[in-house]
Amino acid sequence: MIASKRHLATLLTALSVMSFTAVRADELPTEGNVRGRIVDDNRQTLPGASVYIEDLQSGVISDVNGFYTIPALKPGSYKLRISYVGYEPMELTITVPEGGTVERDIVLHEGVELSQVVVKGVFSGQTRAINMQKNSMGVVNVVSADQVGKFPDSNIGDALKRISGINVQYDQGEARFGQVRGTSADLTSVTLNGNRVPSAEGDTRNVQLDLIPADMIQTIEVNKVVTSDMDGDAIGGSINLVTKNTPYKQVFNITAGTGYNWISEKPQLNLGLTWGNRFIDNRLGIMAAASYQFAPGGSDNVEFEYTEKKGVVSLKEAQVRQYYVTRERQSYSLALDYKFNADNRVSLKGMYNRRNDWENRYRISYKKLNSDEEDQSVVLQTKGGSDDNKSARLERQQTMDFTLDGEHHFGIVGMDWAVSFSRASEDRPQERYMAVKLKEAFGDTFVDAGGKEPYSTATIPSADGDAKWKIDELSNSDQEISEDEWKFRLNIEIPLSQGRYGNTLKLGGKYTAKEKDRETVYYDYSDSYKDVYGSAWKDNLKSQIRDNFMPGDKYPTGTLFIDNEYLGKLDFSTMEGAPVYEEMSGNYHAEEGIAGAYLRFDQKLGKHLSAVAGLRMERTDLEYSGWNWTVDSEGNEAFVPSDVISNDYTNLLPSVLLKYDANDNAKIRASYTRTISRPKYSNLIPCVSYTLQDEEATIGNPELDPTLSDNADLSIEYYFKSIGLVSADLFYKHVQDVIVEEVWTAESAEEFGVPSGLNEDGETAEYEFTRPLNAYDANVLGVEVAIQRDFGFINPALKCVGFYGNYTYTHNNTDNYKFLHRKVEAGEDIKMTGSPEHTGNASLFFEKNGIGIRLSYNVASSFIDEMGESSELDRYYDNVNYLDLNATYTWGDKTNFTIYADATNLLNQPLRYYQGTDDRTMQAEYYGARVNAGIKINF
Repeated sequence: MIASKRHLATLLTALSVMSFTAVRADELPTEGNVRGRIVDDNRQTLPGASVYIEDLQSGVISDVNGFYTIPALKPGSYKLRISYVGYEPMELTITVPEGGTVERDIVLHEGVELSQVVVKGVFSGQTRAINMQKNSMGVVNVVSADQVGKFPDSNIGDALKRISGINVQYDQGEARFGQVRGTSADLTSVTLNGNRVPSAEGDTRNVQLDLIPADMIQTIEVNKVVTSDMDGDAIGGSINLVTKNTPYKQVFNITAGTGYNWISEKPQLNLGLTWGNRFIDNRLGIMAAASYQFAPGGSDNVEFEYTEKKGVVSLKEAQVRQYYVTRERQSYSLALDYKFNADNRVSLKGMYNRRNDWENRYRISYKKLNSDEEDQSVVLQTKGGSDDNKSARLERQQTMDFTLDGEHHFGIVGMDWAVSFSRASEDRPQERYMAVKLKEAFGDTFVDAGGKEPYSTATIPSADGDAKWKIDELSNSDQEISEDEWKFRLNIEIPLSQGRYGNTLKLGGKYTAKEKDRETVYYDYSDSYKDVYGSAWKDNLKSQIRDNFMPGDKYPTGTLFIDNEYLGKLDFSTMEGAPVYEEMSGNYHAEEGIAGAYLRFDQKLGKHLSAVAGLRMERTDLEYSGWNWTVDSEGNEAFVPSDVISNDYTNLLPSVLLKYDANDNAKIRASYTRTISRPKYSNLIPCVSYTLQDEEATIGNPELDPTLSDNADLSIEYYFKSIGLVSADLFYKHVQDVIVEEVWTAESAEEFGVPSGLNEDGETAEYEFTRPLNAYDANVLGVEVAIQRDFGFINPALKCVGFYGNYTYTHNNTDNYKFLHRKVEAGEDIKMTGSPEHTGNASLFFEKNGIGIRLSYNVASSFIDEMGESSELDRYYDNVNYLDLNATYTWGDKTNFTIYADATNLLNQPLRYYQGTDDRTMQAEYYGARVNAGIKINF
């Protein structure tokens, strides 16, 4: 491992000394503590409850699992007041002994009247989320399991799109990556129980949200303002997924359902199980959960690639793609905790997620459409896998996280610690491609080139006829990507004083050790296929592009492709393969060590005002290695390991937060924070790859600086007594050193080791270079508004009808350009990548007599996704509009039954990219509507 491990020893030694000094037995104060858990009548935990001692004018908030701790109380009797939106306030008296801890669980009662307003209504199931948001110090949006169950959301990403300021990007019809507050997914962290989740992707740190089923999570917390005791890599925000914790009483839930997709025309299967209980006089708690989803689906897709030369944009390549994808998702979690006594508790949490995608893709490629007729061609490609993988390409992504942690109190001093291991991986065994090629001119047959729906008017000759088709590609590859992380954490909390001006000091540290590897082995067998099999492929053709192809019947739906089952049964041991170094040039090994330490000081400034000041230090040590791949004009290849490059940097991340409670229902928050985002793994690889034949070059950049952001936030919230809220947030981010991939054309790049030379036509090559760099700074200004309320204020009879809506406007501009080749024209408005200007969500609810109906709408405007060589070649993610509908019927008393039915993507919104202008389609992928139905049983 890299040298930064010495920082771990130093950090842990310092923290151990601080801990020992703080808790020496002969210096323990005589004050006592009060600890417990807050639950409702059904013994469900209540996070975000307020526990207040009026005499001291001091209090605390219960955590995400309902636990609360009031430390440093002098011996004596105290009256506690417990309040929770939607529940009857409760008062009780407790007596605190000298130097001891009183353990007291509290049961609150739901469904009472507050100021003539009956709280039981359409939003009563969202009290947990509202209370956590209301009582947090920073700007937090919360989605609880209650809310998730009321929307047709199959994975975590789908649930996130309901939150204000969040946009999601899709893959195969499901939300995959989340964008927070007008920043790209690269700038947002995803954590599991507070630990950063490693990525199963090879090129990015982004976490695949479609890996985790929505029904496996207890709470989703989106922290838009982070404090110093949280990881600093959260420029957009931090999405924290809280797994199901041990229950207060026995829990047993079952879900079973099915669904249908019009592309696969096959049924789906959804199963879920949750069980938990407490044993040994409630000292030992267990919670186990499992989820299984089997969803055959697919998509209809068209793609287009453009190039620019001397100011003229022309169509270079066009593709028609048919996908058939069967997605299987499995998730398992286990939580254990053991309470030794009121002051000492340990827990073990584990979660494993696996997503299998069996994919067949059938692709028509019209190539070199902007070249001479003799260079143009059409290629028919089949993508598949071995026969023991269903003759389909298997992409298996897995994540796991195991954490052992403990909470302890030594007198008034609190301490918690954790050791965890996380792993993410992606495996693609026996991935196969087979393609045949026909040399024929198609360029002048395309209609609407440069528009929204280009297509060829020429008929593709049948591959089983007399046309001169030949094998163009036959490959077999294995790819393994893995990221392993070990994390060590220690926090110490010391209450310094109580009362109206009470304060608390918190300090701690964390060390993360990461290793990431990408290993691809890729061989091509196209030259030896004919010697072994001749033209046997012609006897194994099948029409694959389905009728009712959603981009339109103008695309060739009857085209014959090599059958995936034939490809799956090919014996590659009978053929001689040639290594494809281009595919293997992306292999790398990376090691990172991140040592963090922080101070946090919480200060009350009277009855209504609270402040938090903090400073976090994060030191990052890096070590990367990759491969250099070069091809000269004669096709001679070289494939050699790169140098091993080391780097390190240290960042100080200050934060100041203020919260003003105008009254119990009105909250004003203001904050300043500094946050960080580290470069993608693939961008840091010290590699140089180029081919004179294809005139392409890719260059890594291990000298990239991390992206930093100074953030300012101001928010106002008002919480209705009848469960609901209205809020407005103003935020600003000054983001420095934004990383983009610069693309340019040149004859050489001698400074990076790419020489000039002649291409295969004997002319001086003009490479298309791609290299990441810190391209510019950005200023992001945004406004979020949200409302959640039933219509009972109009008439009590309308309490069964409610509305949930939010809207975010984000404006950004860029400056301080550091491009080496792209010319920024006067007046050119370069926008920050990954930043939609408008996002909005709206849901209309009806809930009465066990019947629930919800209509949900999501909208987001287009945004620049990737920069090209010029503004005409910039890639944009197009605007989206999603409409979903779900209905439920619930009955039963002790055993609760719910029948549900969901219909999603009713508008058949495609995933669409465009290039330069919104009329120039790059990709349009359609998924169709999906329906699901089933039953849930809560015992």
